[in-house]
Amino acid sequence: MTHLIWLQRDLRLADHAPLFRALQRQHKLVIAYIHDPKRILGEANAAWLAHSLTDLQQSIAKKGGDLLMLEGDFAQCFEKLVQDYQIGQVSYHYEVGEAFQQQQQLALEICKTHQIALTPYDQAWLPSEMVLSQKGGIYSVFTPFYKKLLTLFNQVALPTNAPTELSAAKLAQPSQLPKTLVNISQQPWAQQMLAHWRSEPNQLGIGEKAAQARFHAFLQQASNDYPEARDFPSEPATSKLSTHLQFGEISMRQLLYHLQSAKSNPDFQIHSLDIFIRQLAWREFGRYLLQFHPQIETQAFQTKFAAFPWDNNATWLSAWQRGETGVPIIDAGMRELWQTGWMHNRIRMLVASWLTKNANLSWREGQAWFADTLIDSDPANNAMGWQWVAGCGVDAAPYYRLFNPVVQSEKFDANAEYIKHWLPELKSLPAKYCHAPWLHSASLEQYGFKLGQHYPKPLFDLQQSRANHLQRVQANKSYT
Repeated sequence: MTHLIWLQRDLRLADHAPLFRALQRQHKLVIAYIHDPKRILGEANAAWLAHSLTDLQQSIAKKGGDLLMLEGDFAQCFEKLVQDYQIGQVSYHYEVGEAFQQQQQLALEICKTHQIALTPYDQAWLPSEMVLSQKGGIYSVFTPFYKKLLTLFNQVALPTNAPTELSAAKLAQPSQLPKTLVNISQQPWAQQMLAHWRSEPNQLGIGEKAAQARFHAFLQQASNDYPEARDFPSEPATSKLSTHLQFGEISMRQLLYHLQSAKSNPDFQIHSLDIFIRQLAWREFGRYLLQFHPQIETQAFQTKFAAFPWDNNATWLSAWQRGETGVPIIDAGMRELWQTGWMHNRIRMLVASWLTKNANLSWREGQAWFADTLIDSDPANNAMGWQWVAGCGVDAAPYYRLFNPVVQSEKFDANAEYIKHWLPELKSLPAKYCHAPWLHSASLEQYGFKLGQHYPKPLFDLQQSRANHLQRVQANKSYT
């Protein structure tokens, strides 16, 4: 029997349950990825995906097999694949999010038509149905969810090793990378963006091997400083594993296993490892929520925000997207995103707060921009993160949270290193003027710097926008 291993966001060989089980059964394999251009989550995602697929194809080839890559309408490609290769069984890793759910439903219908067994496997630490309250309810607040996870860690399956050979997956003719992905990856913006992810000269830090190397480097070099340093955007203190996780180049189970094992090593601080595990659990929480509440991709989790009076200011939205709001910490973050496809997590919260709380633009606008420009854009965490900051999502202390970007900038980028790196027009200024230059217009002139000419003036008064936001949410409470 020919067994199809259908890939979605699991572009690795180690800890790959569908592949591992099929090889145990000594089945003839077809390992395939279907690229439907209509279902691209974002162009930045696609640029990374092109290199990740190439890396996986090379890894499979080294073990004697091939990766089949198809491009076109998903249903047509999947149907042709199962017929051409006389597929008798299909296995895949289950994914959440509308785009993946649609594909999985189509695959199910085609398999039913052809009487083919279809087996989904979960990539999460634990199946969602295991992580329920004592009364069988779904968690909607992170802390209780995390506490329940902690009690179940001993039930998380151990990660499996990569297969030593894949001759059972040899194809008659090697496959080519989908043309849509080739075209996107060759765009100048894509090449510039991915250049930031080179681990060595002329070598892209993309793929399974790079993911494992990045994780172990983080574990050895930065993990002990993680709790204190992770909030400072100029510090190389975060793992930067989010994109590798987004494409399944490394699994959550692998990370948990190594982190738990590291606790027995006296070189590592258990507290630091636990803080990082908690951050990974937040990612698991996003997946958990989207599985049980698929509507949160497009609708506010808190229904009282369904009619919230968001503004529709295209000028402010465009300024935010270009990094020209006049608030340096916000603009630095947006320019980092545009140039690298990534943004520090603390800065993500600040730019989201500015957009939704200060500018009063819908979280959906930010969600859409992040989906297209972030290389680690994940439908579950994108929706959860934006709603968390906007105050309409799952949160025990929601809508009145509003980050003050100036205070945050002074606290977490006191020397303006991050700001000056991404806003070179401010490099000549002392750090004390870089957090809120509009408060120091006269002093800036001695440096030949004129606000409004060398750098934009703020679009609006931050304090007044804060007061306006609090009035809106109070009114929204009264109407619901």
